[in-house]
Amino acid sequence: MKKNIYLVVLATIFMFGCSKETTNEQLSNDSYSSVKLITLSDGSKTSITSITMLEYTTTDAYDSTIKSLEQQMETLDDAFLAQYGYLNDSLLNEKEEEVRFIYQQPLIDFENSLNFTNSMRQFFIVEEENWLDNDILDFANDPSNTYVFSIAEMAMLNKNGEVKIGTSLLKLVKDGFVEFIDGDINKLIRFNNGDMTVLDEPNVITNLDEGSRSANCKSWKGKDVYDPYAYKKKVKMHVHFHAYPWKGTSEAQITSYKKRGSKWKKYRMSLGVANQSYFYDSDCSTVKAQEWSGWERKKRKSINKRVRRWGAFPGYRAKNWSSVFGYYEYASKSNNLVLSW
Repeated sequence: MKKNIYLVVLATIFMFGCSKETTNEQLSNDSYSSVKLITLSDGSKTSITSITMLEYTTTDAYDSTIKSLEQQMETLDDAFLAQYGYLNDSLLNEKEEEVRFIYQQPLIDFENSLNFTNSMRQFFIVEEENWLDNDILDFANDPSNTYVFSIAEMAMLNKNGEVKIGTSLLKLVKDGFVEFIDGDINKLIRFNNGDMTVLDEPNVITNLDEGSRSANCKSWKGKDVYDPYAYKKKVKMHVHFHAYPWKGTSEAQITSYKKRGSKWKKYRMSLGVANQSYFYDSDCSTVKAQEWSGWERKKRKSINKRVRRWGAFPGYRAKNWSSVFGYYEYASKSNNLVLSW
């Protein structure tokens, strides 16, 4: 059965036409030739501290890899639905388990190809399974509250959210980022050991120290709302805004859950999502970019729509109640959520 799905994937790619096939193949090849596994150490002769992570040649290579991995997962899932999408929700979820369909297989293949054994994704998956393995689904303990990145990006970060891009070392955490633009591993190690004075040193860029900025103008915020819309069924609606050193991103996402026995599982069903975003300047006085993502409607366990804009640090900001608007469809219901704090 699983082999049949991969054959459908290949057939689907050919249906897109030669030009698109060439574009996707080139994107994948370019992205993966621009990444390698590295281990950096502090050079100490007495107590060596080393960190293993992926290294990308440029921010373009980093962003292209995210795009390529997401496209591969999308194509694989579309192939599964092309075979079994006629089934009702209950039978479709049973079929997914029967054929052992793995939506994240492209991410697993990516990690394996680089011998990347300490990705954030691998740790997140374990924590998410442990969280779902409970009689009560307590969203306060949702690991997504800590791992605030897309599943594709988590496959590209080590378990502590670290990656090298060009000459810079970048650390991503749930509240923002720290970039060591001179690639000084000792500064990263000091930060990991709790030395916050490193944030004031030369060649360090961060958005973790924005306490003096207006409370209504932030570079890194997220919000979740939950709807127990039916017996033993819930959805989580999510919006966020993240300003990286070189880009701003927003996301609207919806995830479905269903209780089976004494534990919960993600549940494939008809979902819809759309994203309207307004990216502000560094003091939230002017809208610098805006975009309507359009709707995405599919039978998925989780779907999202993102808006991205590129620009140098300090880049874009989110304005309270004014920047990211998520729109959602599920179980014959419509709902919406605005990013606020």
